[in-house]
Amino acid sequence: NYRGIEISTSSTTKGQLTITIGDGTNVIQTGTYAPLRVPYNCSISSNEVVLDQTGSIVIDIWKDTYANYEPDNADSITASAPPTVTSALTSKDNDLTGWTPSLNAGDYLMFNVDSIATATRATLSLEVDKT
Repeated sequence: NYRGIEISTSSTTKGQLTITIGDGTNVIQTGTYAPLRVPYNCSISSNEVVLDQTGSIVIDIWKDTYANYEPDNADSITASAPPTVTSALTSKDNDLTGWTPSLNAGDYLMFNVDSIATATRATLSLEVDKT
């Protein structure tokens, strides 16, 4: 019996993995960015991209295990539907058709800018359901 302390067995089932690409001054270049270690088992449920100015970007996501680091194009999880903004500031996608959305704790994600126009900073957020 602990007074003033609530002990709960429930846990948060939603999470978010976020990366920012670019310095806000220079136009983003194509290529790989921001290796990110996945902190828990989860499944991606949506993605959202926000640019600092109207522009276009396509960001592929590559995943591999720690033992096989570093992920490359053969490890793409986005199929033919990578996160994309076209002549806008934002894009949100809840339909991840063709994606391989399952991630395991300790996996590494690499983000590859396939194409870019205008933007100097892009933030990609992956909403996940913890498993």
